[in-house]
Order: sequence, then C-alpha cells, then structure tokens
Amino acid sequence: KIDPSYLSPHVNITSRLEAATKRYRVPLLMSDAFFGGLSGSVQSKCRRCDKVSFKGCSDPMVIYHHDTFSLKKLEKRPNNYDNLLKITSWDNETDTENKGLIDDIISKLNSQNELVQREVFDALFNTYLDKDWKRCKIYCHLWIEHFPSDPVVNRMIEKLSAENFECPPSWPG
Repeated sequence: KIDPSYLSPHVNITSRLEAATKRYRVPLLMSDAFFGGLSGSVQSKCRRCDKVSFKGCSDPMVIYHHDTFSLKKLEKRPNNYDNLLKITSWDNETDTENKGLIDDIISKLNSQNELVQREVFDALFNTYLDKDWKRCKIYCHLWIEHFPSDPVVNRMIEKLSAENFECPPSWPG
C-alpha cells in the first residue's frame, strides 16, 4: 500500500508547474527540488524563471526552465520587440549613473561564449530577487536587445512593467 498523503503534495506541485508553463510560454518547468537532482551538465542548461508560491505549498520556490537549444535561437525578433525596448528604456541620468554596468553587460552579451551570456541572465535574475527592479530593467533591456524572443525575460518584463519596475513592499522576493 502507498500512503496517498505522501504523493498528494508532489502531484499538486507537478500539476501547478504544468499549468504555469502556459504563463511562462515554455514547454517545461521544474521545481527547485527537481532541479537539485539533475546532473551539473543538465543544470548548466537551465535558467531560473521566477520565485513563486503555489497554492498548497508553505514556502515559495524557485522554478526553472531547461533551454533545449542554444541562446542563439532566441535572436528572432517577436512582433512586440519595439514595445519591449520602449517599456525597458531608461533616461539619461540612469544611463550616466550605470555606465560601467551597462558597458560590462554589453561586453558579456556580445561574447560568443554562452556561459558568459548566461552569467548576465543570472545577474538579471538576482536583481529581480533582490528587489532591485530598476536595475533589473536595465538588464532586461540589454538582454532583449540580444535575445528578443526569450519567453522567460519577456514574461518578467510583463510582470515588472505592471508594477512600473517598482518592487511592492509586500513582495516576498
């Protein structure tokens, strides 16, 4: 006999992850627990998508997406490309204050080394989790210039722009 109370939470999380794939426009999402069980080579092709609280779970969890292809496949411009750039643009003062950061990000994104490019995504995601959404806006803009059809960053831009790139004080991170 199998105790159904043991399986139930895992089935619920799996169901919620499957439903969330539509929102994030990716074919597969993974929980942080599942991600932790993957080999290092598979983990290196995964990116964090968000930190979410699913109904029935006591703690928020980071969810991951597996890139089954090179980031180069994300270079095709979607129909909303100009709007994404407009939403994530910034003023001259922000440009001046962040010149070193912007130059560093551009240098890394222009690299032909995908691991270096993924470091930029990790920094982008960390600014999101750290509630530094103004800086995250800069990362999103520069990322979208290079990888405009990235569904993960497109979804993040939608979410952050709905809050005018201001992290709500009640957001748990």
